[in-house]
Amino acid sequence: MELNCHRFVSTVRNEVSSRQVRRRVIGSAALAALVVAIGAARPAGALSQGPNFPSTVINEGTFPPNDPWQNPQNAAASDNMYAASAPADLANTQYLKGTDFGFAIPNNAVILGIEVAVECQKDLLLGSGSAQAIAARIVKGGTVGATDRSGSGVLPDGPTDGVVTYGGSSDLWGETWTATDINSAGFGFAFRASAIAAIVFVDAMSITVFYSTDCGNNQIDPNEDCDDGNTSNGDCCSSTCHFEAVGSSCADSTVCNGAETCDGAGTCLPGTPLDCDDGNLCTQDSCDPVGGCMHPASPLAGCRTAVKSILLLKDKADDAKDKLVWKWVKGEPTAQSDFGVPTGTTQYALCIYTGTASALVANYNVPGDAMKWAGLGTQGYKYTDATGSAAGITKVLLKGSTQDKSKCLVKGKGTGLDDFDLTTLVDPVTVQLVNDSTPACFESTFTQADFIKSNDAAQFKAKAQ
Repeated sequence: MELNCHRFVSTVRNEVSSRQVRRRVIGSAALAALVVAIGAARPAGALSQGPNFPSTVINEGTFPPNDPWQNPQNAAASDNMYAASAPADLANTQYLKGTDFGFAIPNNAVILGIEVAVECQKDLLLGSGSAQAIAARIVKGGTVGATDRSGSGVLPDGPTDGVVTYGGSSDLWGETWTATDINSAGFGFAFRASAIAAIVFVDAMSITVFYSTDCGNNQIDPNEDCDDGNTSNGDCCSSTCHFEAVGSSCADSTVCNGAETCDGAGTCLPGTPLDCDDGNLCTQDSCDPVGGCMHPASPLAGCRTAVKSILLLKDKADDAKDKLVWKWVKGEPTAQSDFGVPTGTTQYALCIYTGTASALVANYNVPGDAMKWAGLGTQGYKYTDATGSAAGITKVLLKGSTQDKSKCLVKGKGTGLDDFDLTTLVDPVTVQLVNDSTPACFESTFTQADFIKSNDAAQFKAKAQ
């Protein structure tokens, strides 16, 4: 007699639904034997938690083409209440997905392995059906993983429950794990079956997690990549004694030496030190360990002084008639080498600061130039540029002496000069001539007693001696 397939499927489903559970011979003995076996298989030095059961079991997948499990929540405890597949023509089931296993693995634990136990059986209807596991996958963060441990798919024959194990004490299922991952409500297991003219009954699914808390003992133990004697992140060996990812920060106490990063193999690679040169010789470039590059516009300390100094600044309505003269005469002994090599790459700047806070109000930069700079024998250098192409400066004289007769002179004119309000110049006014090659600098300070004329918007003139 030909079997009416649709009527047959409907009949079996009604049987499972009406009872809500499918009673089978108790499989608790099999599960207890598995727990004993797990304890015996535990790696030396390893700890474990479990077997733990899921708080939530659901169907996951698309119907059709995959059939949902009947009463999926019944697979949350070993109590002879069953989640059952539907013996439909669709054959393959959706995932029976259990999550929230309630683990409390210590934060410093290194996960060694994950073992899953499925207490189940199959019932081949009329002896002509087929049933097997087609997917056994771990769930991480709520997502079903890619690694399948279903193997041959063999399931125990009914009417007695059996226990099928997947994974093991050293199986990480192709994933990298932390205690947080395991303790998460999104950690779990997903199981699929193929059943034609058969029913797969799942009484329970449980997970046992194997781990070690030896991380931080300065000894590389099983399943550790490294052990630097601590359980801190940020040093390329993580809190669980695994290498931190390529590019992870391993920053030290200062930002000045750049952003240190891990190479993915436990080594902290140096960063690129910050270049704090802002190109302005009138600022004091430095690096703060926390704040990074700093550029305070303040005078240098320890500059050489002279017996006589003159400063003349003219600010005309016609900028072409603006004028600058600074003279530094009878200065401290200075060798030619103290001036650097302005005929090469040494740059100079004349900086003008005002007030007790030494606020920078003007700076005039003169670059090194083999054509415009010329040597003065063994005494110094002279700069000449009638066009004032560099900040309006037309002449610079740097002349050294073994006695207190050194001399510096800077002259400029025209529209290229730094144009500022001369009335902002207040006691004291400090002028420094600095360079980027040597520590030698030359300074004049003008106080109220040195003002030859009252400074106004058109002219500032002062003399110190």
